Amino acid sequence: MSNLSTPGPLFLTPRKALAPHLRTWSELRRQIQTGSYGTLWTQIERQAQLDLVDPPLTPSSMSFQRDPDQAAHANRDFTITVAVTQRVLRAALLFKVTGNRAYLRGCLEQIDVLIDRQIWVEWRDKAHVKLGFPADLRTGGIAREVAIAYNWLRSSLTSAQRTKIVAGLDRMAIQPFLESLPMDPFWMRDSTNWMTCVVGGMGICGMALGPDHPQSKKLVRLSKAKMASYFDAFGPAGEFNESPGYAGSLILVVGYYSALQSLEGGAANRLAQFPFPQAAHWIQYLTLGPKRIAGFGDCQPTAPPFVSHYAAVAAATRNPTIQGLAQHFRATIMGYAVPDIFELIWLDPSLPAKKPDAKAPRHATFRGHAACFSSRSDWKTSGPACVVYGKAGREPHHAHADAGQVCIDAHGERLIRDLGLPAGGYPADFFGENRYKYYNASALGHNLLTVNDREHPDRPTPGEFIQEGALPNGLGVHWVYDLSACHPEATKVTRTVFHFLPNIVAVIDEARVEKPARFRLRWHTAKPVNIRGDGSFRFSSGHASLSARVHVAKPVRAQHHHGRHRYEAPFHQTRMGDPLQQRREPYVDTCTKGKHCRLLTVFATGRSSSQLGSWQEKNGQLSFHDKQHGRFSVIIINNVLHYETPQGIGSFALPMITRSRPPLPSRH
Repeated sequence: MSNLSTPGPLFLTPRKALAPHLRTWSELRRQIQTGSYGTLWTQIERQAQLDLVDPPLTPSSMSFQRDPDQAAHANRDFTITVAVTQRVLRAALLFKVTGNRAYLRGCLEQIDVLIDRQIWVEWRDKAHVKLGFPADLRTGGIAREVAIAYNWLRSSLTSAQRTKIVAGLDRMAIQPFLESLPMDPFWMRDSTNWMTCVVGGMGICGMALGPDHPQSKKLVRLSKAKMASYFDAFGPAGEFNESPGYAGSLILVVGYYSALQSLEGGAANRLAQFPFPQAAHWIQYLTLGPKRIAGFGDCQPTAPPFVSHYAAVAAATRNPTIQGLAQHFRATIMGYAVPDIFELIWLDPSLPAKKPDAKAPRHATFRGHAACFSSRSDWKTSGPACVVYGKAGREPHHAHADAGQVCIDAHGERLIRDLGLPAGGYPADFFGENRYKYYNASALGHNLLTVNDREHPDRPTPGEFIQEGALPNGLGVHWVYDLSACHPEATKVTRTVFHFLPNIVAVIDEARVEKPARFRLRWHTAKPVNIRGDGSFRFSSGHASLSARVHVAKPVRAQHHHGRHRYEAPFHQTRMGDPLQQRREPYVDTCTKGKHCRLLTVFATGRSSSQLGSWQEKNGQLSFHDKQHGRFSVIIINNVLHYETPQGIGSFALPMITRSRPPLPSRH
């Protein structure tokens, strides 16, 4: 049973008998001296010492990697709120472990600034004010971490200090949250990171304050029902209902149930149950290395995977592979050379960190939500020799018009890319009717075939797998999916993807329409390239290189172009009114016309030092000689793909697209 009358330290336990799977403060002090713990502790302690020298953070502070425009507007954006709350938690933890009162003073000084309305004004992002609710993501996020720090420090605070902090939390967070509830805010209904951050964060705030605030029990009661319902948002194999980058917000759910364990004593560890181990498996296949993640939807392509919370899941499941996910892809917090402090609390140093072994499948297909898939040549954490990954559908939240997207990485470099979110943040109308005016969200901003340049209809999950699986004799893997629902003007659209191990990828796009149409196939490259008249292009980027060719069977004529994206007025500003960064991402196009289209694109990857040759074509057969692996070739004859690799030969019957249906209304 939950116990708010005498709360112990959140995420730990005062006595081992009360919660055997939680640590006591004394255990934590012993364990941080060695091994992985020692590395984490050294990094956190070094940053905490720097924090003592720097002045308290304000909405105008230029913390490392913060967008200067956000600081200029004194906004309470995500970056500064993470920086300030991590500073508070670091100082609180360092004081509890070392007893050095300088950390206590530093923590209280930063909290004093946070609860000062003359400085922080409110715990709400300026971009969210227009939503009309007194509470938002910043409210839940800041309240959660300040309350945790208070919980850890409580026994060392004077009565006046306790009163001041609790009053500040009430003024800045608890009352705005309670005032929002009668307004029926979407974050009380929709299973997104808003629910876990706002509602879950205020629930942890209630757990942390316990009897020190009269509304604590209400905050916990409200949050328990909502957080339990959130599990329904996961797909059957742990698929997250938002983009992979936003899946890092699962740390909020892990944190919530980790904190709840402190109150519920010997109850079963919720983190060992669905969806936590399954979500770890899902993100494992979408984590590409080194410290890269599939950049679908509203992700920043350069952002690393945020997986520190899987240390808690690994400890709960005793799973070394999940432990490896948390440690091998450990990321810094917003650019600081320091991990999230909760990893220090969650990490079990007795559990080895392993990557998937040689017997683990190198490919996976997930049919829930966005229906993601991936295949890799190996499990090197530094970056496999080749990774092909994509999606047949689209997420319910933070989705782009990207059903059918295919990307390729090699040797730790992105080669065929997803562009992710606009640099500089969201435009003000990014979630409205103008969403596709920004190329990042548009079908034309992805590696897709389009019909008359039309956008996809606004549906949660258009696109579905027809079949998938391994090719015979271990030659590779394939996927076939139907994208007809994404193209109202077409009677049938399919995409077939092959990964011939280790480093060859073939993609076949096929479409049929009732009336003659213009087909465009676009590939986004890591750097600007010239596509030749025969559809071939090559480039190197960082440690990797790619050789590709887009083939159109005669007598169909094709035109090949290259270009670069640009935001055009009036769709060229962030929601704060500043100009979007013009990254000018490059692409290549292949265009044809008619009632039927079939385009075969082949790719070969290698190291930048390998000087890859070009794909050759003779009588419809495309061939590539790899100096390391040998000769590969593909040809389509009578609707059958015939392939030859150094390891063997085979054939594959392509999906027939003769079935017709009435065209659906299109969205322009």
